[in-house]
Amino acid sequence: MSQTTIAKCAVAMFAVTTAVFSLAACGANSSDKNTSSSNDVQIINIAGVTGKKPYTYVNGDNYTGYDFELLKKIDEKLPQYEFKYTALAQDALLTGLQSGKYDAATCSFYGTAERFKTFDYSENPTGLSDARLIIRSDEKDINSLEDLAKSGKKLAPIPTDDARYTLISQYNEEHPDNKIEFEGATEKSATVADVLKAVGAGKYDAAIYPYTSFQSIKDELDLDLTTTDSIGLFPTVFLYHKGDSTAKLRKDIDKVLDDFRQDGTLSKLSEKWYGEDVFSLPGADKVDSVIYWE
Repeated sequence: MSQTTIAKCAVAMFAVTTAVFSLAACGANSSDKNTSSSNDVQIINIAGVTGKKPYTYVNGDNYTGYDFELLKKIDEKLPQYEFKYTALAQDALLTGLQSGKYDAATCSFYGTAERFKTFDYSENPTGLSDARLIIRSDEKDINSLEDLAKSGKKLAPIPTDDARYTLISQYNEEHPDNKIEFEGATEKSATVADVLKAVGAGKYDAAIYPYTSFQSIKDELDLDLTTTDSIGLFPTVFLYHKGDSTAKLRKDIDKVLDDFRQDGTLSKLSEKWYGEDVFSLPGADKVDSVIYWE
């Protein structure tokens, strides 16, 4: 057989092998599609919400922000996995996570009982959210939820499926004689900027957001606003496709999250991206595991 004939046979065999492999990959189940047989490294598809600085956003080709940087550091500690990232709108992210298109999702998510019916979650916090009241700088009556309730002033509406809504609802249940008057938001499209502009204009007297959300946008808005002291520290979580397919991944990541909290990695990321070490705030040491609202 000539060398030319041998070469042609080799090319043909490679083409057939490639075609068979492609067909097999298309028909593989979700656990098979994420595993590289050549080196036993499991590919983990992770989605973040696009444009959510300082949590998850894309800068050129770089997936960055607190959550993405944390995941990259976790990936370095887990050689059995290779994390692949994407960023998209939250509704599409949650749909893809539920279907199994993505193995995990991140964007400083709060935990809620309703959310955990659909998704699994990290048992150890990915971070802490420092919730505060955003008020006008000349506001003298409000520095706490109790002050807001007592003053009778107006809180900006909060979407009813948002953890902040549940926070205020629970406060009112615990303080029946000093309730905060508030409404559920009818327009989910209202951005943080929209709400803060409304506070600045006097339409509302206060709004509730994580301190980081305010810090990341205040200079851009150029509004005469400030924040109260912290009104609560709440753990944030990674969400996972629900089921046994992500059980080991969850366990492995939780171990690294615990290590990172102990060795100061989470504190350093918090200082870099949030402008404060949330893990050094009063009460932070008591937030030992994920809590969620009914």
